[in-house]
Amino acid sequence: MLHLECDIAPGENDCAKLESIIQRNILKIAEPLAGDLQWYSQNARIVPESFKIISVENGGPNRFKMLYHFEWNVFNPCLDLNETVTQKEQIMFRVVPGALAFEVIDNTRPSPGDEL
Repeated sequence: MLHLECDIAPGENDCAKLESIIQRNILKIAEPLAGDLQWYSQNARIVPESFKIISVENGGPNRFKMLYHFEWNVFNPCLDLNETVTQKEQIMFRVVPGALAFEVIDNTRPSPGDEL
């Protein structure tokens, strides 16, 4: 669970207000939202300040769904590779006292030992 601390009242359901809070603080949570880019390439890197919220939607009592996109880049001069990819994702979150709690899925790449 990823918490974004903010001055928010429990029960807040104004999606525009929630979107504004998250967008102002997106750099604080960008890396966990992007996940482990090692699945794509060891050279994959998040493009700074590319995170943009597409929408925040009500997903039930005190639950919300956030759709967002960001860019990541793969650069490898040995392979003559320099490519930027736009990734679209979604995440569920809840409003808790003093924070937004995001339900981040652990997608870290297993080590070779874990795979065996």
